[in-house]
Amino acid sequence: MIFSGVMFSLMFLLSDNAQCRKVDGKSECCSLVEGFPVRLKELRSSYKEIQSFYESNDDLDALLDDTVQHNINSPYGCHVINEILRFYLESVLPKAVKKIHFKTPIDSIGNIFQELKRDMLKCRNYFSCQKPFEISNIKNSYEKLDGNGVNKAIGELDLLFNYIEQYLASKRVKH
Repeated sequence: MIFSGVMFSLMFLLSDNAQCRKVDGKSECCSLVEGFPVRLKELRSSYKEIQSFYESNDDLDALLDDTVQHNINSPYGCHVINEILRFYLESVLPKAVKKIHFKTPIDSIGNIFQELKRDMLKCRNYFSCQKPFEISNIKNSYEKLDGNGVNKAIGELDLLFNYIEQYLASKRVKH
């Protein structure tokens, strides 16, 4: 699902008229923000290979709802993203990879999520992280769905990609 207003804002922020906030000693963090569009393209490409399967098996209520997006846009957005990435890496992707014909795209998404999680942890000060995000509501909903939880969580990866993209784009400033 693409929100045109959000996408317009993100396109502007990611355009040549925007650049990473310069913070002494944080060039790695600036590289994370500036380089995310490449990672996002890889995520979307891998997801496209599995998207129709997971979306066709998903008629359940959202796991990644407006509350998640609101929290990502809050002062503790980096913790929200970290917790959600941990949830996908520890709970969702290991179950999804068992579907043999989807191993490669799921592994690719997992590798990028692992790198992103590592890089965001290194850049906690750059992102001005404040308070940890409580992911228990998402985890509880996921667990209640049993086997359908994987379909639900994977079916919402495009939404998660949008949330992460929006968060990282917000860390750029206009010249």
